[in-house]
Amino acid sequence: MNILYNVGPFIIVLGIIIFVHEFGHFITAKAFGMRVFIFSFGFGKRLFGFKRGDTDYRLSLIPLGGYVKLEGEPEDHLSEDTSALGDGKDFTARPRWQKFLVYLAGPVMNAVLTIAVLTGLFRAGSGEVDATLFSPAVIGQVEPESPAARAGLQPGDQIVSVDGKPVTSWDEVILAILIRPDADIQVGIRRGGAEQAVSVRSTSRANDSSGKEMVGHIGVSPVLLVKADPGLPASEAGILPGDQLLKAGGRTVRSIEDLAEVVGASKGQPVLLELQRDGQPLLLTLTPRQTPEGPRVGLRRHTLMKQFGLRGAFVEACRTTWQQTKLTFEVVKRLLTARLSPKTMMGPLGIAGKSGEAAKEGLASFFSLIAMISLQVGILNLFPLAPLDGGHLAIIGLEGLIRRDLSMDVKAWIMNAGALVLLGLIVVVLYSDLSKTSALSKYLP
Repeated sequence: MNILYNVGPFIIVLGIIIFVHEFGHFITAKAFGMRVFIFSFGFGKRLFGFKRGDTDYRLSLIPLGGYVKLEGEPEDHLSEDTSALGDGKDFTARPRWQKFLVYLAGPVMNAVLTIAVLTGLFRAGSGEVDATLFSPAVIGQVEPESPAARAGLQPGDQIVSVDGKPVTSWDEVILAILIRPDADIQVGIRRGGAEQAVSVRSTSRANDSSGKEMVGHIGVSPVLLVKADPGLPASEAGILPGDQLLKAGGRTVRSIEDLAEVVGASKGQPVLLELQRDGQPLLLTLTPRQTPEGPRVGLRRHTLMKQFGLRGAFVEACRTTWQQTKLTFEVVKRLLTARLSPKTMMGPLGIAGKSGEAAKEGLASFFSLIAMISLQVGILNLFPLAPLDGGHLAIIGLEGLIRRDLSMDVKAWIMNAGALVLLGLIVVVLYSDLSKTSALSKYLP
């Protein structure tokens, strides 16, 4: 990991997300007429800013998000004077429902940021995506000695459910298996028109065909969807967009690279392709065309452009946000019940690495990462652990239930207990990050 290269994108990603989160607290407090002493972009020493009314709008030294300081807000250890001015604008003087909404506004703004960014990406067109991910989950290849092979899965089987939950495409299958490493999974398949359930034991770590490490794996690959370039042999042979390529020259094909090897080895001789179209088998003969760069057939992976009108983009953004929210809670549930290893979690180092990768890939990938991490930050802040927003919400909810305020001693005990649990979680996440680095992975279990 190139740490120096990742620092800039990491600061931008985290800065935007935390700033928007704190802006939610700020704008809600202002709307209720609460006194806000500070609204800062960044932490630490004040560099410059301006004061309007009671609020100091400032830029601070450390550009990792920001913070809001309300008059009378509990456990505020900042140095500025917060003495009550006696006019009822302090945080503690307000009714519980207003304080509840101020705390809730931060996570809500994280969700708003996620939906807004995804809406923009879907509206503009997020670029070409692999059509295989959105096609029915028909198995193209079963790796020898893999969990799928031992369970009896076969090429041509269509995965229709995972642990009883219906799945309609490969992206749903990948996500469902990804969060179930080292687990017995009931995979529903359709074979020859009949459906059956097969028990498969997933593995926690494996490498895909490119050698990239992945978590949650059973050893199956999708059927490769292809399309032909006009005026080249594949088009002339009659290949249509979305045809499923199974074999070339008798060899199972999982990628365009596999096909290129077969074509190169043919030395210009015709290659027999085995395909499926609309569920029916199809045989086509492809004769490579010799060019100065070598034999060409004009066949490539089928891609789609995901683009919507404004309304459709908003609906798709909301749908994606809801799916990711459900997936997040599923992951948390599996972590808490020890059905998912904490090593699958991503901390600061992991986020920095992903930020650098997304920055290299382009603006669409970079903003997509911001949207997803913003959602995770919002959900994390709803956990009932003080000093997270969810901890404050739980305390306010409890006080409303018993119709009285908790004593300062009780609140302090709750805050300290929550801080200890949160510190433990931070240690686990950092351990997960460090265990994945090349320098420490061989020393950490």
